[in-house]
Amino acid sequence: MKTLRLTAFILLASVLAMAVDLPTYTVRLQAAPDGSGQGIATIALAGCTPGTFNLPLGFTAVQDLRVEEPASGIRLESSERNGMTQLKVTLPPDIPAKATLKVSFRLKQVFQIVKLKPGEKSTLPATSRTFKHAFVNTQEYLIGAYRVEFLFPDGLMAQAIREQLPKPAKNEVGPRVLLSKVDGHQAAILQFNKLQQGDDTSMIVELVPTRRSFGWLIAGLLLGGLYLFKFKDLVATKQP
Repeated sequence: MKTLRLTAFILLASVLAMAVDLPTYTVRLQAAPDGSGQGIATIALAGCTPGTFNLPLGFTAVQDLRVEEPASGIRLESSERNGMTQLKVTLPPDIPAKATLKVSFRLKQVFQIVKLKPGEKSTLPATSRTFKHAFVNTQEYLIGAYRVEFLFPDGLMAQAIREQLPKPAKNEVGPRVLLSKVDGHQAAILQFNKLQQGDDTSMIVELVPTRRSFGWLIAGLLLGGLYLFKFKDLVATKQP
């Protein structure tokens, strides 16, 4: 009985020793015209102690996964579970209480490939591209603020936000997904605060080829024509 209690105490102590807080978790994904994507996840860590913890990453088929910061000391392993990548992060003995973990990765295909059944027609135009991101906090720790910045590739623009979950609470300001500009690129930004274990968030964005606006050209031609018309009248009045 004493041995069982001692074993339980040791296991509990090891779990507590590996506890970590995640005040912020930000992912920036830059899509390329060929459909691939380059991402970097920046995670603020607090209450760090040496040991191992699991970190969910809301993407699949992740390639070229590596730690960018800190430069050395942290070990990283990955596996896929239920359609999402799970990272096993091992913190070294000299890890400070507060640290920033930056992990880079590459995706071969950013956009969702819709597989139609025989005879089934797509509900979207052939030129449309759909980006879907879903994230679930599978761990016991709280994620203070989760944010995903999806930067569109050149030549594509947002047509519609097809999904943005969960719906904002009454005390939240603004939509769940915001269309904005990041580093000169059109972008869709997903934000969700205070993710408890089991909380999930997602977005689906439909992109279409950028349409050139001829409004300013037409307005310029009209103004030019009006100016020439007025100029003609002025010239005509000066003639004897």
